[in-house]
Amino acid sequence: MKPQSRSRAFSYFEAVARIGSIRKAAAALNIASSAVNRHVLDLEESLGVALFERLARGVRLTSAGELLIAHIRRTAHDFDLTRSQIEELRGLRRGHIHLAIIEAVADVVAEQIATFQASHPRVTFTVDVVGSQQVVAATVREEAHIGYAFNPPADRRFAVVADVPQPLMALMARRHPLAGRDKLRLSDCLPYPILLGDESLGGRRLLDTATEGSSLSLRPVVTGNSVAVMQTVAARSQAICFQIEIGARSGAGLVAIPLVDRALRGRLVIGIGRNRQLPVAAAVFLENLKADLAARQRRKA
Repeated sequence: MKPQSRSRAFSYFEAVARIGSIRKAAAALNIASSAVNRHVLDLEESLGVALFERLARGVRLTSAGELLIAHIRRTAHDFDLTRSQIEELRGLRRGHIHLAIIEAVADVVAEQIATFQASHPRVTFTVDVVGSQQVVAATVREEAHIGYAFNPPADRRFAVVADVPQPLMALMARRHPLAGRDKLRLSDCLPYPILLGDESLGGRRLLDTATEGSSLSLRPVVTGNSVAVMQTVAARSQAICFQIEIGARSGAGLVAIPLVDRALRGRLVIGIGRNRQLPVAAAVFLENLKADLAARQRRKA
């Protein structure tokens, strides 16, 4: 396989591996699916192994495919790092930063991006707002440079570089019967309709752990992965939703009240892929995020 053809085949292979479907990858690349399939087949023929298992609804990497995708992503990362270092030497301060963050810190991160771009206008960003599980997954796969999550699942490949304790808050309408309380327990909330995040969210994992093996039972009337949806429903009903402190702001018809249950305290964390050397722009931005988190913690003390 010629170098130019190999490079194109690697690009198509990476897209299929990331998306999990030849047809959807072709649509994302804006080319015919037959062309993507042909390059993947050529790549498999040149290597003498199958790179994908063909399934009824897409494809899945084989062991050989996992090895190849790791090589491609490692090579791309090394190139980005080298290019970033060269541009730093030239004084251009260019770069691209990919973030995977939870919805609760979206406003915080947006403020940091605006401040950073004021000094580094040539740096661009991609921001994926996902659940804590997806934050870790994207970071350890090196799809994102930096992950920002709450109470994420343990993964030795995810290196935590900053973390602070973070309690859950109960959010409800200002006219709610509990709205005048200074603090609450989870048991106080359960007589009312409950709006619950899905399993991808760190707060949901805390709530499940807190109720497991107890007499408390979560019976949500709405389940989803959007904090904004939950807050809108809560503001217009007697329902209660939950949010971590950094993202739980009173306003827009809502009141945020801390939950004092010991089991409902988790960790807000910033992390990167273990042993990953970040490009210069991402490394500088990471230090800004860490400084901001530390400053917020000091203000609470």
